[in-house]
Amino acid sequence: MASRPVKRRPRNRERGFTLLELLVTLIVTTIGLVGLLSLHVSLTRGNEGQGRSAEAVVIANQTVENLRSMTQAEMMTQLTGSGTSMPPTNVTISTMAGRNGLTYERRVLVTAINNQLWRIRVEVTWTDDGAAAGADEGIYDHRIAAELVRTTKEAL
Repeated sequence: MASRPVKRRPRNRERGFTLLELLVTLIVTTIGLVGLLSLHVSLTRGNEGQGRSAEAVVIANQTVENLRSMTQAEMMTQLTGSGTSMPPTNVTISTMAGRNGLTYERRVLVTAINNQLWRIRVEVTWTDDGAAAGADEGIYDHRIAAELVRTTKEAL
């Protein structure tokens, strides 16, 4: 008996991907990767900004503690050049260099609350990289402050 020839079914559809399907997949993947890249960039900027703020807080606290450790006359001599000066005092002191060459300006304001108490406020300001102070209505300018109230009595 002779074997019958095997009939092959006609292929209605080839298996695999068409060029159009691959292009659509590539476009969707590219859009997703661009979104991830923009998320990464914004997170990096946020972390950098928080690092600068933390550095400014450390500088302000160090300055306040340094002034607090001095006697009243030493502090006023440091700020104004005269140990007999009295508040109010508003002095910009030396700038401090931070990471990546960023500079922080320090300003000290001393005000008398009454005859026995002085308020010492240290403000630290900085401007984002490449921006001029006050540019674009000051959106690149930042300021933090640290304060303390101290007695004018040296023995306390």
